[in-house]
Amino acid sequence: MRQEIFKNRQHDPRINYRGGSASRMDNLTDAVFGIAITLLIFNLSNPNSFSDLLTFTKTLPAFLISISFLVLIWKEHLEFSEVYTLNDARLTILNTVFIALVIFYVYPLRFLTLFLTNLVFHTDIQVSIGGDQVPYLMVYYGFVAFALYLVLYLFYRRAYSLKTALHLNEFERFYTQAQLQRTLIMFTVPLLSILVTLFVNQFSFIWASFFGGVTYLLYTPLIIWWHAGFKKKSNTFID
Repeated sequence: MRQEIFKNRQHDPRINYRGGSASRMDNLTDAVFGIAITLLIFNLSNPNSFSDLLTFTKTLPAFLISISFLVLIWKEHLEFSEVYTLNDARLTILNTVFIALVIFYVYPLRFLTLFLTNLVFHTDIQVSIGGDQVPYLMVYYGFVAFALYLVLYLFYRRAYSLKTALHLNEFERFYTQAQLQRTLIMFTVPLLSILVTLFVNQFSFIWASFFGGVTYLLYTPLIIWWHAGFKKKSNTFID
């Protein structure tokens, strides 16, 4: 599947894509993402009545949001492995931790999206959680999101340390440093959300849940800022 995607995608001519052929580790990672999506599907209740069918249909937004987040994480892995490949012992260890976190990510992700679906769309999907437990759900989800992007950050750190062995050109070195900055943003925001949630929860679990969620809105200005800097600097490199 990766090879077909690789052929059909537009690639930057300034980058030498070393992972055009999917490795066994890539295939294993794809299989784990497939299992993660399967777990999301099998975790849905089977509709045995029309009422159950309506309830099942109401889970669609949560399911689509969960799938979207998993695809986003998978795309991060795809883009890394296309440029650098995973033929390195430390990267293999990091990839093992990464795929374990992906499976661990499924249930808090689905639980949180079902809870938010009830909150936003006023559905009555059965989700058993007390109001004072919501901050801890935010912390639970935030920790897994933090860990996933921290591992991706370490991926790029390892790739940059191998810049000579990988024969990274000037633009590729800049690109790797830029991805380090981006993934730093990606794991710092959930970490900040955890800290905000735990601090505010000492005073109010309602405000802790609110501010813990609002913290993720920082992604928008930070990524816009990062992308503007990346685009400006990348344009200085001649194709």
